[in-house]
Amino acid sequence: MALFCTILPGIAQDHYQQLYERKVETFTKVRNGGIVMTGIGAGLVMTGTVLIATLPSGYWAANDDDDYYYDDDYDDFSSDDDLQAAFGILSIGVGVGLLAGGITMSSIGSRKIKYYQGKTGTLSYGIKGQGLTLTFKF
Repeated sequence: MALFCTILPGIAQDHYQQLYERKVETFTKVRNGGIVMTGIGAGLVMTGTVLIATLPSGYWAANDDDDYYYDDDYDDFSSDDDLQAAFGILSIGVGVGLLAGGITMSSIGSRKIKYYQGKTGTLSYGIKGQGLTLTFKF
């Protein structure tokens, strides 16, 4: 049993190329999902901003009268304005969350794609210390 446990992981790690290609595919999906989330979040933020900006001019003004609920001027704003304000605020809140998550996912996905694509290459070069390195994998 101990021999089986030590040999099997060694055999399973022979195909690094396939592992890196699978990781590139996975992180491509992560990056694309992040881009979609960013786009939807930006759209929601813009929609919420427009909804709030198009409310009547005195909608947010505080009314300090004691008879607020019995004032005739209260009828100037309808329940549609309340729904518009609520959807505007909700849209901005969800949009900001999607923007933050989408930017993070697309950034991490792009960085990991570059990293694993570099590992799949057969010819690599770089600068280490005070010299150049050239590696050919076969």
